[in-house]
Parts: sequence; structure tokens; C-alpha cells
Amino acid sequence: MAIVAFLTFSSFVASASIAQTSDELETIREERKQAQQEAAAQAALVDVQNAEVDELSAVLDALQANVNAQEVRVAEAQRKLDDANARFAVAIEAVNAKQAEIDALKAQLADRAISSFVGGEDTSSLIVETSDPNQAIRMQSLVDSVNRSEADLTESLKAAEEDLSIEQALADVAAQDAEAFATQRETELAELQVARDAQAAVTEAAEVRLDELLNRQAEIDARVDQLTAAEKAEKARLDEEARKLAEELATTAAAPKSSGGGGGGGGGGTVSAAEVVNACGINVHTSIQTATCNLINAAAADGVSLSGGGYRSNESQISLRRSHCGSSEYAIWSMPASQCRPPTARPGQSNHEKGLAIDFSNCNSRSTACYKWLASNASSYGFYNLPSEPWHWSVNGN
Repeated sequence: MAIVAFLTFSSFVASASIAQTSDELETIREERKQAQQEAAAQAALVDVQNAEVDELSAVLDALQANVNAQEVRVAEAQRKLDDANARFAVAIEAVNAKQAEIDALKAQLADRAISSFVGGEDTSSLIVETSDPNQAIRMQSLVDSVNRSEADLTESLKAAEEDLSIEQALADVAAQDAEAFATQRETELAELQVARDAQAAVTEAAEVRLDELLNRQAEIDARVDQLTAAEKAEKARLDEEARKLAEELATTAAAPKSSGGGGGGGGGGTVSAAEVVNACGINVHTSIQTATCNLINAAAADGVSLSGGGYRSNESQISLRRSHCGSSEYAIWSMPASQCRPPTARPGQSNHEKGLAIDFSNCNSRSTACYKWLASNASSYGFYNLPSEPWHWSVNGN
């Protein structure tokens, strides 16, 4: 009785300790869950910002097109200004040349007037007074030549003055064009700078916002990783405690007898109804309640659903023997478990009767997701498979 009381007390203390640390694990999980939700929300913000950046690309393309068009207009204004300045230079050169020509013609006319004035003779009267016909003809020809020369000079001067007026008008137009194009060029340059400034401001704002979001996301991801590591460490510690407790209870229980058997062999003896509890949908011994729930929850987290039957009463075990082994007293109580179909432990010899074994209903072969997951993870929670039955897992593999 003292030993039983000690074991009961030890089981109670261990269960209380596991429950306390399980609360710590739940706290970590809840914090990690919140961090993951925040990370998801932050990722959504980053996605939205990336989408806005994609939309912004179209805006920036439009701004760039505006800049390009503005640069074209500036270049065209510069070309027109250069052309106007060139035409003005040509016009000024033409005006100067024509002015020089006019000055030369005026000088010739002035020389001719001075010569006539100095001579003081009327050439026409000289021609009349001469008695030599040949001389008269020569003199008349000279007079005509002089008159024609003066007329040509006068006509050339008039034409030159008209050309000067035209060239001056062209120079004035060119000067006005140059002034207008210079003003236009300054306007286009100012608008170009405005377009470039707008493009730079939009780009910088988008980049700053995206950097802020990415930095925040990195912080949250680091926190999630930290909490995940803490959760794994706490979970491993709890699993180790549960495994040690299960081993301690299994060791201190009656020594198991070999049964080979389906439904699980393990050792004699049964448990009271008070020692059987519901562990996340499966009835088991109170000592493995936490380990069972941890096992089921871990599988669910990995996308594997675990369900089935655990504790089985002595009456249920007798009924299974009758169905699997035969209805005779020998078949029920004495026939080796291996001779039953399927193999079934003798009453009082099954781990199910102690609540220390579980038959998983969706684990009927080694090809199932259930079996594959359990084969990789169940031992971490203190459960071991009976090789002949993929669905049967107990605290000692019997």
C-alpha cells in the first residue's frame, strides 16, 4: 500500500509539473501564433506596396515619357534659337555688305559731281561748237557715256538701298525669332526640371516606404523564428518528461508477459475507471494523457489527423478473444495470442486494459500518412509500434 501510495503521489506530482510546463508551451505557441499573424499581415502590406510599386512603374514611365518629350522640346527650341541666331548673323553681314556698296556708289556719284563742277563746261555746247565732225561724234559719245554712267550709278544706289531695307527687315525678324526662341527654351528647361523633380520625388517616396515595410517584416520573421525555436525546445522538454513518466509507470507496473498479440500484449492487470481519462478524444491512462494530446496536436500541426481507441475494459478484451480466438474456455483464456486471427492478447495481458496502448483507426497499413508520421515522431512522445500491427502503438511496443 505504501508503494502504491508513493507511485500515485509521484504520478500526481509529475502530472502537475507537466501541466504547468504545458501552460508555458501554450503561452509560447499563442505568442508565436500572434507573431505569425502579424508576419502574414506585414507580408500582405509588402505585397500591396509591391503592387503599388508596379503601378508606380507605369506612373514613372509616364513621367519619363514627359521628361523625354520635354527634352525633345528643349532641343527643338535650342535648334530654332541657333537657326535664328545664324540667320541674324547672315542678315547683319548682308546689311553691312550692302551698306558698304551704297557708300561706294555714293562716293562715285560725289566724285562725278565734283569733276563736272571743276570742269565748268557744258559738254553739249562743246559738241555744237566744234567744226570737226569726227570730234563732234566722239564728244557726243563721251557725253552719252558720262550720262549713262551717272544713271547707272543712281539706279545701282537705289537698288542697293532697297536691298538694304530688305536685309534689315530680315535681320529684324531673325532677331525677334531669336529672342522668342530663347524665351521658349528657358520655359521648356524650367518645365523639364519640374518633370524631373516630380519623377525623383515619387521614386524616392516609394523606395523609402518599401524599405520600411521590408525592415519591419524582417524583424517580425526573426521574432517568429525565435518563438518557433523556443516552442520546439519547450515541447522537447515536455515530451522527455512525459516519456520518463511513462517509462517509470510501465517499469513499476507488473512485469509484462509475452502475448504476441493483437490489440496489444503487455502485462497483466487492469486499471480502475478513475484512472482512465479522455486525452483529446481517446481514452487512456491518466499517466499518458499529456503525452497523447501532445502527440495528436503535433500530428495535426503537420496535417495528419489521429483518432482511434485506447483503453479497453476486461469485458471488451474477453469479447474480442471470443471473436478472434474461439468461444471455448481454452480459446478465451489460454490459447496463445499468435493463434488468434487477428492475434489478440489474453484477458488481463493487454496494454489496452491498462490504458497504455492506442489502436489508430486510420493507420491500417505502413503506406498510410498516419503510420509514416508516427514512425518518424511517436517515439518522441513515448509511443512505440508493435511491428505486426501498423495501427497499434503503446508505451513499450507490446
